Amino acid sequence: MGQYKPIEIYIYGPDFFPRILAVVMAFLSVCMIINALRGKSLPMVERIDPRGFGRLLVSIGICIGYLYLIKTLGFASATFIFLFVLMTLLRQKGLPRRIFSALLTSIVAWAIMRYFLIIPLPEGLLL
Repeated sequence: MGQYKPIEIYIYGPDFFPRILAVVMAFLSVCMIINALRGKSLPMVERIDPRGFGRLLVSIGICIGYLYLIKTLGFASATFIFLFVLMTLLRQKGLPRRIFSALLTSIVAWAIMRYFLIIPLPEGLLL
């Protein structure tokens, strides 16, 4: 007595997306362990490739820039630019493919966050 029964509007709450990520990561981890036990894992490399390390540092810089850009341009626009620049850095072939992939991914991510998970997103100059 004396306590209110919580009313749930949605089946999911703020913990829904992190739980999905945790389940997917656990599943992929099990798949990697099974592949390693079957002897199908990648060979271990003893040294760091300087070009790969340079790209890693540039990617981290792009991610930091994305955090600042998202406040100015908004989630959808900044995500499109971030993905396009990152795919260009990682040398994905074909300009139309990069544009389409970045555009589709940013729109789908925006729609999921806004309409399904109902998470407020930064809105900037463009969207």
